Amino acid sequence: MELLIELYKQILSELKSQSFNLDHDKYSGVFLPVLGEEYQQAPCKIMLVGRETSGWNTKNNKNTMLRALGRQEGNTLDHVIEEAIVRYKKHQDDIAHMRTSRSHFMRYHLKLARELNLTPQAIMYANLLAWDYDFKTPLRRPREEREEVIAASLKMLEAQIKLSKPDFVIFASGIKKTGYIVKRLLKLHLNGYETVSVDPGRFWEFKSAGATCFQIAHPRAMRDHKKCRERVIERIKCIIAEKNRPESDLCDTGIACIQPG
Repeated sequence: MELLIELYKQILSELKSQSFNLDHDKYSGVFLPVLGEEYQQAPCKIMLVGRETSGWNTKNNKNTMLRALGRQEGNTLDHVIEEAIVRYKKHQDDIAHMRTSRSHFMRYHLKLARELNLTPQAIMYANLLAWDYDFKTPLRRPREEREEVIAASLKMLEAQIKLSKPDFVIFASGIKKTGYIVKRLLKLHLNGYETVSVDPGRFWEFKSAGATCFQIAHPRAMRDHKKCRERVIERIKCIIAEKNRPESDLCDTGIACIQPG
């Protein structure tokens, strides 16, 4: 975890303050996941990636981009990182006691854990973007500001993936609005990808960074997207089953194991 923290510090210290309008600073606290003991001991390592935070660590009325830049009097970057990690650990502790949630994303997190026989905190929760702006996506911000947020977020996500070495990564961040950001992560930070199967606009399975990866709509999306979320779970079950049985045996989970043409 020490190396991950050092990388966070380096990435945040490289943020360009001139890219932001700090007179209208409505950014959330920075989102900094760490590797928990439950994740590291899990038989199957899964990272679930959302789009952005929703008012992450803002109730203390202290967190702004100005603070993440280390330019707020009385707060060092070390203190900002430490506080962000404490907040993340509290989130993981809280989810351990949840049975359901008003959040569609959290309900999918809990369903993944239940279906795959994992504790909820054994699933590493990450985000494509490390900040939100005024409880909404920062992708609507001016171009220079938006690009700085994306660039820093992807560097942090790269560090998270490379150090946590997940078996499966689920980008439940949407496809139409964030697909270009995921592909930017893969091409510029994770040495590319190899597509396994795709249902345009709904489901994408691919290999990258030594993991089997999926991109699907955000869990609040309904209609056919619910089937895609189920498909991810069945594919993971199938891949795990295939790894744990002799090569001569066939996967018994049916159509979920068949690669669409």
